[in-house]
Amino acid sequence: MFRTVLYALILCTGISQLHAAEKPNIILILIDDIGYADMSFHPDAPNDVHTPAIDRIADQSVYFSQGYSTAPICSPARVGLATGRYQQRWGNYWYSEGGLPRGISTIASSLRELGYATKKIGKNHNNGGPADHPLDHGFDEFLGFNHHTHDYLRLSEKDLKAYQKLSKSLGILEVGPLERNRGEVASYENGYATDIFTDEAIEFFERKRPAEQPFFVHLSYNAMHMPTYVGHPDYLERFGVTQAKWDRNADSWAFPFWDPRKETWAKWHQKWGHLGKVDPQGRQRYLLQLAVLDDNIARLLDALESNSQLDNTVLVFLSDNGGTINTYSNNGRLAGSKYMFGEGGVRVPILLSYPARLASGTVENSLVSSMDLYPTLLELAGGKAPADIDGRSLIPLLEGRATFADRALHWAKDAETWAMRSGSWKLSNNIQWDHTSYRLDEHGVAHKAPDIHFPGGPLRLVNLDDDIGETTDLSASHPEIVQRLLKLHQTWQSQMGPKLKGKQLWQTYPPLP
Repeated sequence: MFRTVLYALILCTGISQLHAAEKPNIILILIDDIGYADMSFHPDAPNDVHTPAIDRIADQSVYFSQGYSTAPICSPARVGLATGRYQQRWGNYWYSEGGLPRGISTIASSLRELGYATKKIGKNHNNGGPADHPLDHGFDEFLGFNHHTHDYLRLSEKDLKAYQKLSKSLGILEVGPLERNRGEVASYENGYATDIFTDEAIEFFERKRPAEQPFFVHLSYNAMHMPTYVGHPDYLERFGVTQAKWDRNADSWAFPFWDPRKETWAKWHQKWGHLGKVDPQGRQRYLLQLAVLDDNIARLLDALESNSQLDNTVLVFLSDNGGTINTYSNNGRLAGSKYMFGEGGVRVPILLSYPARLASGTVENSLVSSMDLYPTLLELAGGKAPADIDGRSLIPLLEGRATFADRALHWAKDAETWAMRSGSWKLSNNIQWDHTSYRLDEHGVAHKAPDIHFPGGPLRLVNLDDDIGETTDLSASHPEIVQRLLKLHQTWQSQMGPKLKGKQLWQTYPPLP
């Protein structure tokens, strides 16, 4: 009854006229590289997955079964989510390209203008640029790291100094303190990143007293990104995995920790970070990280409930891109994985919960994008997104006032490597990919498997309604559809910016006339 009355109130008066104290709190939970099927609410979930807390969110959410990221890799996808725009508009196609320019509005900056207290927690990875730092694109506070990866366990200055004594070059190994706000060292002698980030989120919304000021927390866990092999000490026995510690007598580390005196970081990372050597316990290590993540989401939900904030909090749960083979994730029936333009690289789980307004436990099958979250959250907060974004608010769709039948989505690494979708059809060009792979036996032990070859080639057409695994090229039998979709993509590409790197990053937005 309460929901019915509130819903009627919003429709009659307009959510933009509600008092600031009645604005919903917003928590955007972004997971890193989670397998598309690795949540037990999902119909494709394997038997080894158990995620009761994520299922709690799903039970009170709209699940978008055809949700997409804007890229199959971390940084461009995160920028597309934050800005509600195709990041290619300012040259942000792949790693180290495009950056985040000044003057561009984001979810955080727009919510702050509406009176929200804003905080970014966890991973910040936007390909650089003058507005890269969270405090430069709309956040009041920040705790986390500004890189594509960070260790889960070794988070102190002592850990960093220990490695620096052994090696002048740490490669992309990121151990040591986190950053608080701008440049303040946050060193943790004892702690695990997933726990720390959850603690920080709970502390923030309890401190901010949402009855006086609504809050927006972008909780960007580095789980399930590598190094998933660095497990939480409290979970090792439960999952039957081993974790070597620093051997003071031998003065060295062993797997899963890199020892600089045995080999270079590049060789070690190729072996354990890119399946140069298959870890028999790899899937179990991944499931351990998933359990840690799920338990922390349970803590977050419990804290919201105990503070009577759950019903008035918009919860968003999604992944930045598809799961990666390298961490032993599972993308179910989807073809490909992170780095690839197959569905396994760009299709992601998206959950949207707001018990005070939206229906719970429902499925929406329309074609949607992570870019749509910007205008959706602004509308729920009583605001309106800028006119120059590419995302669409999901609220008219969910309330039956609009359809997305005309929707087309695009992905591109460059002008020659791209994919697009319209309706059930997906057209791609030059997206072939070879990747080392593994298989699991009946006991969950990982073994070497033949390499995966993802089919590519020029202008490949598939019907995803009939062929979600993208196995059959239909371009020869449907030339008229190929030409229609090709024209749509060429028009889209003509609106995007050139690829830019390093000092060429766009300084201000908009970069295009």
